[in-house]
Amino acid sequence: MKPFVFLLVPFLCGAAVPNEIAPVIDMARNAPGEFAADALIRIASTDRLEKPVRVQLLEEAFQRAAEAQQPFKRKAAILKVGGSAAFLQHVYQQNLDGLSLRLRAVDAMLPLDRAKARTLFLQIAPLELPKVTCDDYLVYDVGLFYDVLARVAQQSFTGKDATESKPIQLLEQFTRAIQSSAQVEPVARMISTSGVENNDFETLLTALAAGMSRIYGDDRSFTAWLNPIGQEIVGLSEQARKRNISELPLIEGYRRFLVNNLSGQRCADDDLVESTQSYTLNSSSHADTLGSAAADYFNQKFAKPPIQPLREEEVTPAKIEGAASGLRSCQDAECKQLAVEYRGLIFDTSGTPLTAAQKESTEWRNRLQQFLNSIANWKDGSSDNDAGQFRDKCALFSSLLGVIPPGADRERVLLSWFNYLQGNRVEQTDRVGWFLPVNTLIGRVALDPLGLGKLTDALRKTSDPVIALYVELERIAPRTPDQILPLM
Repeated sequence: MKPFVFLLVPFLCGAAVPNEIAPVIDMARNAPGEFAADALIRIASTDRLEKPVRVQLLEEAFQRAAEAQQPFKRKAAILKVGGSAAFLQHVYQQNLDGLSLRLRAVDAMLPLDRAKARTLFLQIAPLELPKVTCDDYLVYDVGLFYDVLARVAQQSFTGKDATESKPIQLLEQFTRAIQSSAQVEPVARMISTSGVENNDFETLLTALAAGMSRIYGDDRSFTAWLNPIGQEIVGLSEQARKRNISELPLIEGYRRFLVNNLSGQRCADDDLVESTQSYTLNSSSHADTLGSAAADYFNQKFAKPPIQPLREEEVTPAKIEGAASGLRSCQDAECKQLAVEYRGLIFDTSGTPLTAAQKESTEWRNRLQQFLNSIANWKDGSSDNDAGQFRDKCALFSSLLGVIPPGADRERVLLSWFNYLQGNRVEQTDRVGWFLPVNTLIGRVALDPLGLGKLTDALRKTSDPVIALYVELERIAPRTPDQILPLM
């Protein structure tokens, strides 16, 4: 990695890099991998840089992405319980995992150098997603991979390559290679929106059917993606009929996919997975959620000769056991006591919500300060629980911001939260998790720089190099509100 950076420096020094951007590039290079890659991609987005510089920065970002702590993007399969799942859902929406960063670099490269974008994309290792056990509530989300694959196929081939079916060969190669339920929906969506000719469409359907029929043994991913997969299969079958293409291979592959997974080992908490509920047709028992509802859906949509309906024995689980752990947050005594103090800031003793006027009283402000002192005095526990305690504290700060009127009190809470984040040891062990609240605080200032004066000053004076980098990024490559608000 280092030799690549050193070779790049003379090139950039000889190019027209504005004085205000050059130091930020240096800051980015000195940051941990995911932050370096993200920052370089953002810097390369500015049209104040010459095209060769932007290309070089994106190549460097692609390489630095390999240093990211998280290899893949994930999402929470179970959100009903609350707690850590919702926090981690937002963590991964930052797209700071290694795969997403590489894909973002490729996507940004496409309008600059199509051939180089394809070369970079083909350097990404074939997706081999580990199977998710019932103990875990996070599943893989690789939709961006297939979105970028579609754009590479559509945009990067020219001349003879474009007319010799090479784009279709690329799509078919990756379609046939799927091996996880997490890949089925984005691949089906890619085919549906590809706009290819009928022969090529049929080729891709056949490849998808073959890939689906081999997938089994990961009930958590299967259940989480079951509903969107079904919707995409319906859409593809409708397209096939309109194109006068046989839908039978697709439906047969989908049927085998369902049987392989519905009749295997299922997780005992599948009824908590959001995807399942859209399949419940006429009943809501646990057994229906585990299989018969999905079978009813298939039988209503697809079962007609020669496609056989799914039978009860084909969708009866071989075993039902295992449930997600770690869903519940704020379980230790100190956190529960802080939750009681928090409740006292929003309700009176009878349980009636406090009015805005009551929150302006000296008594309420004293209680607010006491609450902030209690959070500050809640000492970090063992290193094994760093991430969990960090999430609990951030959840308390975030909840508090939701009930405090704009003004000095809200600014005080934001400043306390910022002070907690600076130098926190979670920054080393869970960089992307630590960065989510940092990211949102920087975003808040970007949206309201004048209304958050103290926090703005604190950000500018920070001694944390990652925070300093992103403060500068917001200045030279600002985000739009629609990029900031989903993280809050």
